[in-house]
Amino acid sequence: IKSKMLTHAQFLLLIFAVSQSPLACYSKLQSSSTIASNADGNDEGAASQVPTFTLANGITVPLVGLGSASGVAYPHVQSAIEAGYRYVDTAQSHSWGYREEDVGRAVHDARRRYEDRNGDAGEYVYVQTKIHPEDLGYHSTQNAIQISLERLQVTSLDSVLLHKPHCWEGACSREPEGTWHDSWVALEEAVDSGLVRSIGICDVDNRLLDQLLQKRIGPMVIQNWFDPFHQDADLRRRIERHNEEHPQSRILYQGYSSLGTQWFHFKGYDENPVLNHPALQSIARGHRTSVPQVVIHWATRRGVMVLPASRNLSHQAGNLNSFSFTLSNEEMKQIDDLDGNPPPRPKPKERDPNEVQMHFVNRAEGLVNVYWVPEGGNEEDHVHVGEMRGLGDELTLTSYHGHRFVFKEGGGSGDARRMLTKHVVDKSLGSTQKHEIEDRSEEL
Repeated sequence: IKSKMLTHAQFLLLIFAVSQSPLACYSKLQSSSTIASNADGNDEGAASQVPTFTLANGITVPLVGLGSASGVAYPHVQSAIEAGYRYVDTAQSHSWGYREEDVGRAVHDARRRYEDRNGDAGEYVYVQTKIHPEDLGYHSTQNAIQISLERLQVTSLDSVLLHKPHCWEGACSREPEGTWHDSWVALEEAVDSGLVRSIGICDVDNRLLDQLLQKRIGPMVIQNWFDPFHQDADLRRRIERHNEEHPQSRILYQGYSSLGTQWFHFKGYDENPVLNHPALQSIARGHRTSVPQVVIHWATRRGVMVLPASRNLSHQAGNLNSFSFTLSNEEMKQIDDLDGNPPPRPKPKERDPNEVQMHFVNRAEGLVNVYWVPEGGNEEDHVHVGEMRGLGDELTLTSYHGHRFVFKEGGGSGDARRMLTKHVVDKSLGSTQKHEIEDRSEEL
């Protein structure tokens, strides 16, 4: 919301900083065409070339999926499915830029759910969701699973990850009920009952992996930050060894932010160092392709599943079409050697004098939805930025002087929700502010 002309995706990226981490395993597989033809029986071209990975549950998935943060909504998921995507990564957290309901509706309307296609791999869209760390705990995780079942309009879930193994300052609006260990028990039971087909967790280090491998049902998916400058090589090697020694419990390593967005949005870089690196640009020119396609090709050759988010149809198609060329061994090594060597860190950016850290507190009954009103728009022309589920819950975000917010009760849909109150940010009240949300609908 810093700029008057920000798109929904840019707004979300500026407000919310969230890191994920995926881990993907190639399992010695070469590029195998397991992506089936589309509903009309036509071969889906680029999608059929995408390398695949067979999960511990026996289901084969493509190593290129659609990430759905950054404002990816119903029409973008719809276009991705039409382009041939058969894996979508989403999450429950609206405040972190996800629209789980939109993913569910798009897959439902395309008739590409597990139950629509009788579980035929390549025919249905494998949907992966993630549970917010404030919902860690046995009962909280059980409840979260039910929420995803409803939002995704399914009777069982393809993949459920714990979005983070713990809360940290500013990440959670309430104290979690329990720990990730408690949540894991709930996930194991969901697998036992057939309610969930695969489970996993994000942001895994060696110590956490040691603990995960001792669980009754180990992780089928691990998602970590991975890009050419941050290759997570040690953990990936451990997973590769595990998969070779224990193929029946193999782990898929997924990478998030594989195209460099962590550096640009959260590490203080003025431009994306991956997309603008001379070596990667040179390789791309040599193959008459793009840097994203080079990175996707390289990552999947290294056994990593990538999940680039895109609202652009041509970019979505291009990401799938990253296998019409072959990187040489020298080019692969050239990219490998970028690990740990990002361009020099730029000077820290000066803080915008109009920036305000807002802490909204729910003093109303039940669920409260929070919307930002773009400059020049009316109060119904708003962008959903988060929710507060119960009394006392908080939503923290970075805003700017003059920004307008409206607050609506939960339930219903869109404009049908009753407005509770509204608020305009005033920087003169301080750079950090707390505002309590009460039901003032009668006054309005």
